[in-house]
Amino acid sequence: MSFLANLVKGCPLFLEIYDEEVEEVIQACEVATFKRGEHIIRQGEESSDIAIILDGCADVIIKDQYGKMKVITQLVKGDLFGELVLINETKRTADIVAKEETNILIISYENFYSFYKDNPKVFALMVLNVTRMVTQRLKSANGIINNLSHELMELKSELHKKAS
Repeated sequence: MSFLANLVKGCPLFLEIYDEEVEEVIQACEVATFKRGEHIIRQGEESSDIAIILDGCADVIIKDQYGKMKVITQLVKGDLFGELVLINETKRTADIVAKEETNILIISYENFYSFYKDNPKVFALMVLNVTRMVTQRLKSANGIINNLSHELMELKSELHKKAS
């Protein structure tokens, strides 16, 4: 197994995919290196690539409605990002900025979908794995929304009590 395949093997995108099939997927991929502070992705840009952090780390940053930048999470080795392009969302929804020198594996949309014809089993597993990741992120977001909603109700209740 190649050095690169070993780096991505633990990524959830490749869950239940054999080593030789991982090799096949990454064969047509590129590796890009970003220096500390360099943008990997800019919010609002058009793109059709997905990527995996090979080493290093990066912040996911969004601009709120007032233009203020907020770090919403950090990506580390094995994390996948840009997967929304697989469901036809080509505008980037956040900035991703390297926190240190960071290497990423870039999988083009065309490369990903070539497996639909060339290796339907691998394609199906990768789509299933992306679906699992998106579902997990939605569950996490729902939990955060629930907590914030509860906190907001408590604050409103306190304000109401103080106003009375």
